[in-house]
Amino acid sequence: MKTPLTAIFLSSTFISSISPCTALNVYAGEKADVVFINGQIETLNSKQAKANAVAVKNEKFIAVGSDQKIKSFVGSSTKIIDLHQQLAVPGFVDAHTHPMETIWLKEVWVDARYPGTPSVKQALQNIAERVQSTPKNQWIYVAGVSASENKFLEKRLPTKAELDQVAPHNPVIMANGAHMAIANSAALKKMGIKKGVAKLPHGAGVLADKDGEPNGVITDGMGDIPGSPTPQEIARYYASDIAKFWNSYGFTSIMAITPAAAIPVMQSVSLSTPAPNIRYTASVWAAPNGEGMPQDLSIFEMPPKANSDYYRFSAIKAWVDGENDCRTGYMYEPYVGVMDTDPPGGKGTLVTNQVATNQFSKLANQNKKASMLHCSGDAAIDIGLNAYESLAKNQKGNIIKRIEHFGMFQLNPKQLKRGQALKKDNFYFSVQPIWLLELVNADYENMGVARAKTGYQFKTLINAGLEPAASTDMTGIYLGNIDPFKAMYAVVTRQSDMGVFEPQEAIPVRDALRMWTIWPAKAVGEEKLKGSIEVGKYADMVELSADITAVKPNEILEKVKVKGTWLGGKKIDTTKFIEQITAIDPTQHQAMGEAAVKNVHSH
Repeated sequence: MKTPLTAIFLSSTFISSISPCTALNVYAGEKADVVFINGQIETLNSKQAKANAVAVKNEKFIAVGSDQKIKSFVGSSTKIIDLHQQLAVPGFVDAHTHPMETIWLKEVWVDARYPGTPSVKQALQNIAERVQSTPKNQWIYVAGVSASENKFLEKRLPTKAELDQVAPHNPVIMANGAHMAIANSAALKKMGIKKGVAKLPHGAGVLADKDGEPNGVITDGMGDIPGSPTPQEIARYYASDIAKFWNSYGFTSIMAITPAAAIPVMQSVSLSTPAPNIRYTASVWAAPNGEGMPQDLSIFEMPPKANSDYYRFSAIKAWVDGENDCRTGYMYEPYVGVMDTDPPGGKGTLVTNQVATNQFSKLANQNKKASMLHCSGDAAIDIGLNAYESLAKNQKGNIIKRIEHFGMFQLNPKQLKRGQALKKDNFYFSVQPIWLLELVNADYENMGVARAKTGYQFKTLINAGLEPAASTDMTGIYLGNIDPFKAMYAVVTRQSDMGVFEPQEAIPVRDALRMWTIWPAKAVGEEKLKGSIEVGKYADMVELSADITAVKPNEILEKVKVKGTWLGGKKIDTTKFIEQITAIDPTQHQAMGEAAVKNVHSH
């Protein structure tokens, strides 16, 4: 009869014949809190690509190697976990997401998301149903996916007049993705939008009809459209709800892009919930156009007593333009055709000009924080690259410089070379590979074949040494975007919402894994702590239901799921709802949030 592997580990007479490596020397004599054995572990560590076992102490890996090698770390109180030959990979890192907004939209907003809502007619019916249970004058918010105008049966969005008809006594805002919204008359009135108003204080654009009257279309209005979760709700989100949602899909760390007014709540939660089952790296925005940031960004730092393993403030963000899927990404050439929702000129929306973009990136650098510039259109990408090339000549320290969505909708060879040249200056970028399954068809309709074909060039980017960092960019608009395996399936097979798209840009599975682990860790400046399985890093892992490196690419969606998420060596129970809000004083959060808004906008 074979001796059980766990018995071998606990036997004091079992002597390893393998010489200890440097890591074993460093931790010689240590006894682990937990060891994982009998696994197939993809470390994504270039110096040690594979392992069968790991040892964990104080939430970090203290050894990685074979089952035999790890035995010396087992003590009388060490917990031993048998992986039963299942594949384990590093915990996933979401390089760019909006978690607070995601939970709010998921819980509160009317659902008009395609394909569940296939038409304008159905969207209006959904809104009408909400009106029946909503008091007069109370806001109603509606979630529609990006490029709804391309997806709805009518090939358009609801009009202001249609929203007025179904909700005559309620202000209504319907989001068309995250960068465009349709407002009814009651909403426009509450926002003070009338004839002649083309811009709002925090960067939003207001479109008008042929008579100059607001037609209900608002672009990039995230800083101007009123409404947000309550401080109590935000506290619950950060303490429990966000972790539960992201953990279920293997995420252990996220770059949480957070409104400035919500930061005091996160700061308070960092004390009341020091270990929230997810590691937060906060990026702060005050207004889409980058205005409103204090010169001294220390106001956004986490409290000294906060656990820095779980809470960090690392970056600030501004939007250079809108988004190509709603035809507001800032382009050199006009979009194909004309729509009533198009900004004047048909080339998208410039939210932050070159001078302001340069100032924003300089402010981040002076405060030793990463600069994150949202750039969707080709003209906006050049504005971002210009800012970083200028900054690189006079920077204070080689701080991370990021372009969000670099090369997603289109990328020309010159921009690729400029990105390569900036690599030495800590240039990184986030990408959203799942958009292959959602927006390629809209890209063809909005930009034409020639421009659309240049998007999503992940193999080209990787071959250029540019390590694209994958992200969900969750906002609550597409709830299914939380699933990284859909994104991996897309980049490996090149499946899109219009069939196989540019198949020569397909990448290997291990590069797809790197896009969700070590490369996003680098893009948030935390590659020494996370992103691969190696000694000294957080013991964050995902156990998969099948070996993603061995299954056929077209079977990834069917066969590969999260079997277990491990944070600091502890398994996260994603079936239970964690309630840790009792120490939070809602009135304190409210006061802190109001004070933060006043402080930020006074600068």
